[in-house]
Amino acid sequence: MPELEDLSGPFNPDLKFEDFSKDFLLKLMHVWQYAWLQMAGAWYDAIKKRCGAEVANDCEQEAWVNMAERVNPRYAKVGNIELNTVVDSLKACQLPLDNNIGGLFPVEYEIKNPNHVILTVRQCLTLVFLEKSAPERIHPLCHINETPIMEKYLINPKIKVTALKLPPRESPDEIACQWEFKIEA
Repeated sequence: MPELEDLSGPFNPDLKFEDFSKDFLLKLMHVWQYAWLQMAGAWYDAIKKRCGAEVANDCEQEAWVNMAERVNPRYAKVGNIELNTVVDSLKACQLPLDNNIGGLFPVEYEIKNPNHVILTVRQCLTLVFLEKSAPERIHPLCHINETPIMEKYLINPKIKVTALKLPPRESPDEIACQWEFKIEA
């Protein structure tokens, strides 16, 4: 059977992911990424509406940390990634829906050695949205929540995460943020 490029044909009750072409799956993954971030934002807004911003910020951190603890080790497993170095953990961070390889969060790496990396987020779609629509969320998300979330995303508890530059930024041309990941010998 040829790989499907879309679902314009008849309904297939036995449809499997294996039936789709690589191009279609890539398009679908981009929609999933968008949906993942939309769900996170909608969830935050619902908590804020019912309980206020402080509770929503606390719940947001707790939810992302819990999700990363439960799910991110699975990425390492499916990717057959041993988590011995910072660079190993960065490979695992390329696999979640909110990864840095799909265009949502373009990054640059300065790999000083396998256990010391500077990560620069050039553009962050979340930050762009917050700058326009909810600037009051920038500090809680970027300054309070992001470090513990990143620590869990990196999976390896030996990695120390340090923010080197965080928003707000003076212009959209500035980097979004910069982080140091390090395992001390």
